[in-house]
Amino acid sequence: MIRISNLNFSYQNQNILQDINLTYQCPDFLGIIGSNGGGKSTLLKLILNLIPHHCKIENSLKPQEIGYVPQHISHNYNIPISVFEVVLMGKIKPFGLYSQKDKQDAQKAIELLGLTSLTKSSFHQLSGGQKQKVLLARALCGNPKLLILDEPTANIDTQSTQIIFKLLSQLHKQGVGIIVVCHDLELLLAHASHIAYLHTTLKLFALPQQKEEFLELFGCKHHIKGNCDV
Repeated sequence: MIRISNLNFSYQNQNILQDINLTYQCPDFLGIIGSNGGGKSTLLKLILNLIPHHCKIENSLKPQEIGYVPQHISHNYNIPISVFEVVLMGKIKPFGLYSQKDKQDAQKAIELLGLTSLTKSSFHQLSGGQKQKVLLARALCGNPKLLILDEPTANIDTQSTQIIFKLLSQLHKQGVGIIVVCHDLELLLAHASHIAYLHTTLKLFALPQQKEEFLELFGCKHHIKGNCDV
């Protein structure tokens, strides 16, 4: 589905990614970890063609078949927009040209994330965690074949984090591909089929076969090595 071969990427003369080789198939639940500044978000944006590049990345999916949840979102606070309208944007159509089926899919995604009471609320007035859930609902609204998520639980409490990863696991079992950047090794070890450690270069591990090798090199079961407090 996605094949990256000998990828190198630099920004302002700084080497961000070097000799990246990765083949991703939709049955995989791929977790990506690594310290800050290691190129995780850059790699996702290159896969999504959100950054101009000349890298060779083979991707058999159409843009509308990929749902994306960014780590941060910028928005104009002068433009009022409701939770429902944000989620509906996951259909990738000109605003105002949504069908009744599109609206039903949006409402279904809202309910799936437990956001029904916020349907008519202003997106700008939500907490960081609530906004992140809305963005996930937006990604799901388009019924994607692949979900790409950049730290989707960074601003969410522990209970909501567990709910989201349970949902991702359910979607994966239904055939939806998952690529997620996450710092919580315990969650990834419980749900992922593969974990990639990325810091300029990338090393991929299959689970559970290479679990012990992975932990010995990069961390305990909770944290990335170097950021461990237990």
